[in-house]
Amino acid sequence: MARGSLSGLKLSARLLLGDAALAGSGVALCTAPVWLYAALPGVLGAAAAALALPLPFAGWAMLRLPFAARLPGAEDGIRLRAEDAPALFHEIEQIRARLGAPALDAVYLNGEFNASIRQHRRLLGRTRNVLWLGQPLLEMLSAESCRAILAHECAHIAGSHGRYASRIYFARLQWQEAARQLERRKGLSTAPLRLFMNWHVPRFLAASLDFARACEYEADAQSAQACGAAAAANALLAVSVQGRALREYWPDVYAQATGAQPPSPHARLAGEAELVHPRDEAEAQAWLHQALCRPTAGDDTHPSLSDRLAALHAAAPQNGATLADSGEQGMAPTNANPLPWRRASPSAAEEWLVDQRLPLALALDESQRDAIEQAAREARNERDEALAGHHELLRKQHLHALSADERARMAWYADTLTGDSDGAAALLEQNLQEHPGHLPTLCQLAALQLRRAAHRASGEASRLEASAEALWRQAINEPGPHRQPCLRLLTAAALRRGDAGQAQAWRVEADMLERKAQAEGDEARYQPHGLNESELRKLADTLDPLLRIATGVWVLRDASSGRLALLVLARDSAWARAIGKLTGETSYLRRDCEMLLARLLPRLRQSVEPVLLEAGDPLLSQCTPAYLLRRTGA
Repeated sequence: MARGSLSGLKLSARLLLGDAALAGSGVALCTAPVWLYAALPGVLGAAAAALALPLPFAGWAMLRLPFAARLPGAEDGIRLRAEDAPALFHEIEQIRARLGAPALDAVYLNGEFNASIRQHRRLLGRTRNVLWLGQPLLEMLSAESCRAILAHECAHIAGSHGRYASRIYFARLQWQEAARQLERRKGLSTAPLRLFMNWHVPRFLAASLDFARACEYEADAQSAQACGAAAAANALLAVSVQGRALREYWPDVYAQATGAQPPSPHARLAGEAELVHPRDEAEAQAWLHQALCRPTAGDDTHPSLSDRLAALHAAAPQNGATLADSGEQGMAPTNANPLPWRRASPSAAEEWLVDQRLPLALALDESQRDAIEQAAREARNERDEALAGHHELLRKQHLHALSADERARMAWYADTLTGDSDGAAALLEQNLQEHPGHLPTLCQLAALQLRRAAHRASGEASRLEASAEALWRQAINEPGPHRQPCLRLLTAAALRRGDAGQAQAWRVEADMLERKAQAEGDEARYQPHGLNESELRKLADTLDPLLRIATGVWVLRDASSGRLALLVLARDSAWARAIGKLTGETSYLRRDCEMLLARLLPRLRQSVEPVLLEAGDPLLSQCTPAYLLRRTGA
């Protein structure tokens, strides 16, 4: 987006408006006691000045805002120094010099699978440049990929990026941080600033989104120029695949922790040789296919993976093909750079942190101990809930025969809680004999068979893989949200046995369903609840206190998870909204609904996900009278 274009002029105007409004309002509020005392006569002026004494605090906050894009102490993580990781600082210095970026004032190691760089303007003093590097990023990716990522981040503050581009880019980050800052500082003293922010920030961010994406393309291009287009594209692919691998990995780490021995996830990651997922290149390809389906949305600050690869003139690996080393012209894939589906060995952490790798991981775990223990508690709570569900089904089993859904859940408990995969498979196979075509059983047994295949001899593994593929083929014959993930798994199965034509056919169908779901958005998120009248009455009886105070409560079913969803619209009023805007506090009517939900949901036999709505929420279009939960007898 050119600076002189109409969009560029509008963005510049909003940038100037924000700074001018803050400066003008800040000065007015800081001097309010003085000019009130001077403007009003006698005792009235003195009283007004006394009442206005809190206003200079709000005014000073507004004046400081453009120069304080971070909260005090927001530079979290482990502060790295050159003596801790000389190889890392050497890499940073080389890349910085190559791109003409200013010197960094600090480098931090944190627990994110990400890297970011920020510039903090100060009211008095020079701009501060700070780089954050995620320990998981360094552990999962190669030095070559991390070098390209470092070049991308340094490009954001390089002189070649342009003073105007840098100003807009970091103004967007500044306003986002300022909005988060005000969320933590609610009260009447910050009401003027909050009212302005609520009006200005969404409009400025909307105007800057195109520019933000342009900055990402520019940083990618400079990364490719500094490190090579193939390295830049491989870094994007590795982030996509390994990011999902970590999302599969972390829950297992926390689930295996005990109360006596809290987990050390970052130290464990540093000590792990390989992760369970992706199982092989075929599974990684299926993950990548799904990631490439996602388009760039209008509210995205970063372009989609497919758009970023296209801008680099790099072809994504397809059906076992590899990434092109595109160079200046490059188009067709070659065999120079295979899909980075495995965790890098050696990783950037091994090469750059060397003997400080494990001590830094342990220090990071210690610095995040509270958050880690909270995640471990949540994992233990989930396990306790699963154990309670398992015991309930065991009790039911003695009283009467289990339904198909209950038996499938029993098999899941046997596999998850006791590790009895063979027993779970036998239970699922029996369920299919008695209830042919039961979708949850088909999908669950197929996934179980594939997992069992990884631990069997070649002949038995091939049989189990073929069994899993047959089950997925049967499942996709039935309509529903399960079809798309089943088609992805079938794509991986076809790639695994070398059938590129069938893999492409499955992929095309899965891509079509993925794009259709994205186009439908929230409209496809919920489905009819499927409860009978008796179940609805029991649900209404339990939730009766909530039904008395809410404007409406609707029951639907989440299409992706299959869980019941409770969409709750709290009562509201213009007066409550006005008070909320001034104080920044949640309406007491909404808080009442939240407290009732916290008290009532544990009493329900079903697993229910609450969704609190506000007036004008797009989801209200799905809240039809057919799904409205009514009080018994009403």
